[in-house]
Amino acid sequence: NGHHQVVSSLIKAQADVKGVHIDCQEVAKSTFAVELPPKQLDFGCSPSDSELSHQLHSALEQSGFTESRAALQSAAADVLQQILRSRLDDNPFFVVGSYSEGWGNNLTTLDGRTDANSDIDVMHLISGREYHQKSLCECDGASEQHELVNGHIQCSGFASNPAHATPGCPLRPALDNVDACRLCRYPPITPLLPNRVSNIPHPVLEALQKVLTSASSPCHVVHAASPDRGGEELRVSTSFLENRMLRSLTTLQGQ
Repeated sequence: NGHHQVVSSLIKAQADVKGVHIDCQEVAKSTFAVELPPKQLDFGCSPSDSELSHQLHSALEQSGFTESRAALQSAAADVLQQILRSRLDDNPFFVVGSYSEGWGNNLTTLDGRTDANSDIDVMHLISGREYHQKSLCECDGASEQHELVNGHIQCSGFASNPAHATPGCPLRPALDNVDACRLCRYPPITPLLPNRVSNIPHPVLEALQKVLTSASSPCHVVHAASPDRGGEELRVSTSFLENRMLRSLTTLQGQ
């Protein structure tokens, strides 16, 4: 910010500690001999949307928001998930959310760290509890079934707070611990319906179809409800589908 004298004093202090003689003025000059972008002339002109878009793209590239970095971030999340399971007797824990999806865990730079204002979402699937949907369930002997309305099953008696926040510390980032229960099957997912015209690439659609039936990505509900419906319904989660979709993004799409 133009404080040349402050920089010169700091350089001199560092040199004195190391017992080295340097020309502080020359170093300060070279320190500030950085080519700065020309200032925008104030003639009522502003950058075009295209120029702003290219500037944002360049800044994100320099911050590491690229497809390869996002893939590495996702791989780190998969490893963390395996570590959690092995340390906690193979309990069904899942690392979900932005940390696992690869792109939004840290909006400063994509380098594997979790931003101070962010957290890691860890979902625990409660064993032995499974819900069933009316008109969709094909399970034998499922006596209690629940209506599905706007992505929620109508089931009362639960607090409408899906996450239990754990603050971070210098050794680990903050956590959001989410309890979830199995749902016997996914409800119809619009982009995956037969004969549905979609801009999603065919290989990604196939991968999403596999998620619907994979044991490693079980359909589940979390303790969240529509406005003014707290304690009366549970929300069907599509976090595994979202995860798979976001992991397929190109650099430009991810940015």
